[in-house]
Amino acid sequence: MDFDDRVIEYATLAGYLVVMLWIGIRSAKRVRSSTDYTLAGRDVPWIFVLATTAATMLGGGASVGMVSKVGQIGIAAAVFTCGWHLQLILTGLFVAPKLRGLNIITVADYFNLRFGPLARELAVANSIVFLVGALAAQMAAIGLVTNTILGVPYNVALLIGATVTIFYSTIGGIRAVVSTDVIQFVILVVGFGTASAMLVSQQGGFAAMESVANEGQFHLTGHLTDIELISMFVAFLLGEAFVPPYFVRCLIAKNQQHARWGVAGGGLFLLLFLPIATVVLGTAAQTNPEVQSAIEKEKQDLLSSALADGQTLTEEDALKQASQVTFPALVRVMFHPLFGGIMIAAIIAAVMSSADSCLSCLATVMMEDVFRRHVSPGATDRQLLLVAQSSTLMLGIAGAVCAWFFSNVADILVFVYDFWAPTMVLPCLVALFWYRESRVYAVVASMISGAVAAVIWRFVLDTPWGVGPAMFGFGVAVVTFLTVLPLSKNVPLSVLFRPDPVEHEERIA
Repeated sequence: MDFDDRVIEYATLAGYLVVMLWIGIRSAKRVRSSTDYTLAGRDVPWIFVLATTAATMLGGGASVGMVSKVGQIGIAAAVFTCGWHLQLILTGLFVAPKLRGLNIITVADYFNLRFGPLARELAVANSIVFLVGALAAQMAAIGLVTNTILGVPYNVALLIGATVTIFYSTIGGIRAVVSTDVIQFVILVVGFGTASAMLVSQQGGFAAMESVANEGQFHLTGHLTDIELISMFVAFLLGEAFVPPYFVRCLIAKNQQHARWGVAGGGLFLLLFLPIATVVLGTAAQTNPEVQSAIEKEKQDLLSSALADGQTLTEEDALKQASQVTFPALVRVMFHPLFGGIMIAAIIAAVMSSADSCLSCLATVMMEDVFRRHVSPGATDRQLLLVAQSSTLMLGIAGAVCAWFFSNVADILVFVYDFWAPTMVLPCLVALFWYRESRVYAVVASMISGAVAAVIWRFVLDTPWGVGPAMFGFGVAVVTFLTVLPLSKNVPLSVLFRPDPVEHEERIA
């Protein structure tokens, strides 16, 4: 690549980052209260809810991570990610209107309303673990993508991308996040859609791509067993169900109908668009010798680096890490520098849109679930706003530090899914569709047993038979709930298990 081509790429990316900074500064002028900062004043129209929901899901895992997965295991990677989009559709249709009708701010608020203080604190812990992990994954993707495409050292790229994301999120809150997400959504659709169409045309259609792809590339299960495919689909279906970034999209809408069609519309759009684009990009990368050469070079570099540092790294693990350069390498070798610059912006947009959402939700959790609940119950709105802004800054830095040391995007995301679903999904379903106070003890027992089961299944037993910890832990949670329910339904609720909606309504109103 000559100097002029590199200048075009740098200029495109720099222009994009400047726009993100400008949006943050502009959004900051509209932030006058903690509600503006955390919930955008609860007045976002459905089309913007759709855009911000879709952009949030289209993060580093869904773009960089899953394109590389398609290159490794075939269309199975696109199949199990449909669980993401189906979950959003179901959430939008059946959950979003119910949540928008309540005066709540966080997932833990909802657990407190339904299941009492102990469930609330468990929800806070799970929210923090999920959001920190997801934030680190997106920060890592920022550094990885920029490093691979532009040759900027990973740590330098991470520093630049994280700084921009933290800046506009800190000064503008969720208003800045939504505004930037709308721009990012447009860039993503244009970039990914155009790139996929160009690649299909260049390679002579799907049939021609299949003829040169690896054996099994277009088989439903690819290189997975049936149980592994089902397990991954369930993990993706449940792993992000009711997670804070999507939970808050239900709350920021103008009303219940805007919440329903915004969230469900985002899921439907992604279901029709993303799996096809992922298959095209991943297969094109798999069949391109230059892309495969870039992956091999990255693998050898990782092995050499590990050897120099006295560390042990297997060929399989090195290839797994190296495969993350698949999508960025494809952009570099397949497209004209001008369009490559647009794709660079699209990839960075995908990552930043998820990173800023996680960061905003983390700040809200710290403001509402930690500071206001445990440190200063009588805090003024101005104090709460200051806590949210300072939390955004500090947690953003913490996420970047985590990404400095842990850079495998897909693995980080699967890890956080493993522990969210067993603990949080069943209680949310019960609270929304089958709630009685007599079921509180059974719900809290399921939260604890699901978490313990997932930990043992992953770290002690090392995931036997290919059944993921999310699937196993969720199964244990269901069994625990059904076992404890008849034993506890007539037991009076103690203070740790007693919901107090009156106190909540007075505090939030």
